Amino acid sequence: MITLISGTNRTNSWTGKVVDVYKSRLRLKGVKFESLDLRDLPLDIMKIDMYKKRSDKFLAVENEFLIPAKKFIFIMPEYNGSYPGILKLMLDISDIEKCYFYKKAVLVGVSSGRAGNVRGMDDLTNVLNYLRIDVSYLKIPISRVSEQFDEKGEFISDETILLFDQQINLLVNM
Repeated sequence: MITLISGTNRTNSWTGKVVDVYKSRLRLKGVKFESLDLRDLPLDIMKIDMYKKRSDKFLAVENEFLIPAKKFIFIMPEYNGSYPGILKLMLDISDIEKCYFYKKAVLVGVSSGRAGNVRGMDDLTNVLNYLRIDVSYLKIPISRVSEQFDEKGEFISDETILLFDQQINLLVNM
């Protein structure tokens, strides 16, 4: 199973719009996937003993989206030159052996600036490698993300769509 992770808990984000484009590409290709939006993480994940006793609600997220996944697609925005803390928190409190060991991943970075969250993708690659996840070489930075959509909200970069398709094909065959 592939789990697509929207790496922010911000509402109405550009990341969410890119996730929607990615979902449509996966469906078009007939690829089965589950989608985890970090806005849906339980509010009780951050508590004093979160590393010792995880909530039943978070365990349900693990059991539905993380443990059964063999492959991940991480789409995340740039926050302060890296990736969002909510994504790091999810990785930190998960049962890393059950959720991540020996799995595969691809990364998509989203930013309003010119670098497409390249630094954040590198940071996340290091963390995922520590968690024994094999991260693909094909990382897609999306710079100036607002310029990638037209006034109707349609994604307009055919070049980037080709990269999405290439990355999906690569992940399916990993």
